[in-house]
Amino acid sequence: MVVTEYLVKVKLKNNNSSTFIIEKGMILTPSAKQYLNDKGITLLTEEERDSVKKEENKILENNEKKEIDKPRFKGLSGEYYYEKPENMTHLFGNILVPKLNKRIVLRGKIDTLLAEWNVVHKKLLEKKNKKLSEDLDSIFSFIKKVMISEMTDNELSEVAVLGYTFEQIRDISHNPKKNYGLEHLFDINPNYEELILDLNLIRAKIREIELYAVETFSNNYGIKEEKIVKAFNRMSSAIYIMMLKGKSGVYGNK
Repeated sequence: MVVTEYLVKVKLKNNNSSTFIIEKGMILTPSAKQYLNDKGITLLTEEERDSVKKEENKILENNEKKEIDKPRFKGLSGEYYYEKPENMTHLFGNILVPKLNKRIVLRGKIDTLLAEWNVVHKKLLEKKNKKLSEDLDSIFSFIKKVMISEMTDNELSEVAVLGYTFEQIRDISHNPKKNYGLEHLFDINPNYEELILDLNLIRAKIREIELYAVETFSNNYGIKEEKIVKAFNRMSSAIYIMMLKGKSGVYGNK
């Protein structure tokens, strides 16, 4: 079969290929060859095409094999892992640490805190008290922000909690007499209202987490970690403010 320049143009129409395959029995006219040469299109026989494709597949297979052989995870000491050991978990990204790593244990404690808060939150919502509900939602949002900050290793921005800044929370919780006409609630006992007892349970849990966070970050106390510790301190103070509100009648009976 003789292939003219015209037939070449027809075959290459709407085709951006950089090669032109010379099939068995195909003969190109001089003008057809010149056209392909001018366009920078390479002439290949079917055998040459198959050889090139075979080589490309071989390279692709080798690259895929290299990708498979590449370790998927690494540890804090620079070690690598092809599979994640059962006794290890993700710290950040593909970084693995033992599940007993203090940072992982801290996450477990925060997870438990959120679970316990959800129980108390749901219970107190039954009071159908607007002011109380708003404060409960504020605390819930704050706990989640701290959790996300710790898990993603992103710096925690100070946010309003109960409508107050961190410093306002500190001042209000330290001066119950000035703000609510009450002395500090040092004598909490079973005779207190259930709302206060539930909130105090959460407050104590948060204080426990704050202390563990200090221990966890003791060897790496950067600005991110410092803000997380500060957040837990203000979180427990915010809960204490809610207790003072409950004791002083801010939430009333509605």
